[in-house]
Amino acid sequence: MTKYFTELGARLVSRADRFEPRGLPLSIGRCVLALSQLVTLVFTTPSALFHVTDVSPGGLTCGGLRSVSLWCVTSVFDDGLAIGKVLAITVLLVVLSGYRPKITSVMHWYVAFSMATAMPDPDGADYVLQVTTMLMVPLCLGDDRTWQWGSVRRPLPGVWRGAAFAARIALQMQLCAVYLGAVVTKLMDPLWQQGSALLAVAYHPYAGFPRALLELLEPLLRSYWPVALAGWLVIAVQVGITVLIWGRTRARWYAFVLGLGLHTAIAVFMQLAGFGLTMIGVLVVVCLVPGNNDEGELREHDRIHQRRAVRAGSGEPA
Repeated sequence: MTKYFTELGARLVSRADRFEPRGLPLSIGRCVLALSQLVTLVFTTPSALFHVTDVSPGGLTCGGLRSVSLWCVTSVFDDGLAIGKVLAITVLLVVLSGYRPKITSVMHWYVAFSMATAMPDPDGADYVLQVTTMLMVPLCLGDDRTWQWGSVRRPLPGVWRGAAFAARIALQMQLCAVYLGAVVTKLMDPLWQQGSALLAVAYHPYAGFPRALLELLEPLLRSYWPVALAGWLVIAVQVGITVLIWGRTRARWYAFVLGLGLHTAIAVFMQLAGFGLTMIGVLVVVCLVPGNNDEGELREHDRIHQRRAVRAGSGEPA
């Protein structure tokens, strides 16, 4: 047993030492996450986001650590909610541009933290964004590029490689927990067990299917087996993603395709575009950022850095 853990530790150290998260998948993932927040902020009024409740008579929850969140800070001004919204949108637009990921990753997390803590009724996507953007900070803090779209010219310092590798594993664990929790919840629900859950979802007064889709799908919704099979397929897809995200490159690609289809369907049928974009953004980072989970990835990583070292030594552009 001791030998097994020693070898496992050595493999993890080797992979962490060669880990390189910077690339197009991480850049796209950051942009998709920022876009999901922009959709919420642009198409929702401040009064709707920060509505009055019994617990939050002013529309904000600013007790304790929440007091440092963006909207709690701007609440001292007469138009504090609007000012906070403009500042948050500005930050998200800068994140979308790809400018200085080392700096904007922290700013992005602050906006996500503020949305999840200051709003009286944050949803699941807000909590996922808060944790995801926090874990993405170590992936970006060692990135000294001006623009995230530019080529990587030198490897990350050792300390940032290790931190980024650990953060990526934590992101995998977070995504696994999200899907595993969804599967367990469904399996314990009698409606999902008997196959009628999607019927209840379709006719939900707030998150139900659009009227046009209901009219189109009405013949299928009246039949038991199409509804039951579709519901059980959702569970099967979530189980598949939970397992596949821990696999090698091809397995993670399969997980991404399954997740993309699932959350696109949720966005269309349940009109939850913000939630769909959030989960797709997380899937991009977890599934498509090179994970160095197999020797092929490690060898390719070494070849790339050897070519860059040769070019740097000869004065050629990397």
